[in-house]
Amino acid sequence: MPIHSLPIKSVRVLLLGFFVLLLSGCGGGGGSGGSGSGGLIGTPPGTLKLALQAVATGLDSPVFLTAPAGDARLFIVERSGKIRIVQNATLLTAPFLDISNRTTTDNERGLLSMAFHPQFATNGFFFVFYTDVFGDLVIERFSAPQANANVANLLSGLRILTIPHPTFGNHNGGLVAFGPDGFLYVGTGDGGGAGDPFGNAQNTNSLLGKLLRIDVNAATVAQPYTIPLSNPFINQTGTRPEIWAYGLRNPWRYAFDATLLYIADVGQNRREEVDVAGVGQAGLNYGWNITEGTLCFPGDPCNRQGITLPIFEYDHSNNRCSITGGYVYRGTAIPEVQGRYFYSDFCAGQLQSFLHVNGTATEQKDWGIQNIGPILSFGEDAQRELYLLSGNGTVFRIVRE
Repeated sequence: MPIHSLPIKSVRVLLLGFFVLLLSGCGGGGGSGGSGSGGLIGTPPGTLKLALQAVATGLDSPVFLTAPAGDARLFIVERSGKIRIVQNATLLTAPFLDISNRTTTDNERGLLSMAFHPQFATNGFFFVFYTDVFGDLVIERFSAPQANANVANLLSGLRILTIPHPTFGNHNGGLVAFGPDGFLYVGTGDGGGAGDPFGNAQNTNSLLGKLLRIDVNAATVAQPYTIPLSNPFINQTGTRPEIWAYGLRNPWRYAFDATLLYIADVGQNRREEVDVAGVGQAGLNYGWNITEGTLCFPGDPCNRQGITLPIFEYDHSNNRCSITGGYVYRGTAIPEVQGRYFYSDFCAGQLQSFLHVNGTATEQKDWGIQNIGPILSFGEDAQRELYLLSGNGTVFRIVRE
């Protein structure tokens, strides 16, 4: 029986095999690499309430939602290997892309995200992040025959990057996104297992447990990407020049907001965390597996020197197990929540937010929305309105009640 047709309690049990492995908890709460709020800030009145409006149902483990600039369609990534389109409030039957035969859904593997090239309207390029049948992490570029096409060209694939991930099926990271600088960012997990047994996250000669930054704007078969000259480890012996930041356990979503970068990093057993830094701050070490959030891992003492501690963290009380990172709201439908970073927890299934001000998470708020199933991911459309993707196969738009 498909996961989306099961009751929520059954969904939780099945999906814990996928996400709670990806989702065993790490967080933190200390200093911050960024300052300011990153943009305009609204002032929510005490009476403001948010609600969820279903926009698509019957999906198979929806793990990401996005749209090209200026496009009214919604593109929804199903972990089983398909990208589905919602157009004019209808979920289209034919997938935009189907690479089901190139991936698997064992453990935390699968098709995990996609990103449209900033010039998608003219070049038709988009990029996907998936684990292949061997478990390796893959970034691949495809193209659509024209920007308004509802079916992409499956034969157009150009593999950009392959990262070996041979031993464990968890901690793949999973988000590919273009930054405001036009470069492609890739968030990778530490390679799996408990406690980062291979020490990948702190090893700058490994691409696991990292945020990578590459230039794909002139990608060819012979040279699928180049290294931006401002990358922090370029031309350094014994390091990988693709690395932008390190010390991550399993970044389950990051987001750019004007001058700031938010990273939600899933923890081990004690903390879930959100890191915030300036978009131009290169070479930051977010601490794993020296720290888990602000705590020493696996326990005291530890040397925190040189570590960028998170601005926000929480523990695993109240049925919480694994952070699901979202976005800073920049839509227009609910101007009162402009500037708030929205996030959830896979097990608790709540909608929560905070406002980042000068390295501090202020105005922490639970919006009182519960019982919607395990939250797999957030999404953002072309108008920058936000969505919640539930393990029960439903995609919800966040709206004013």
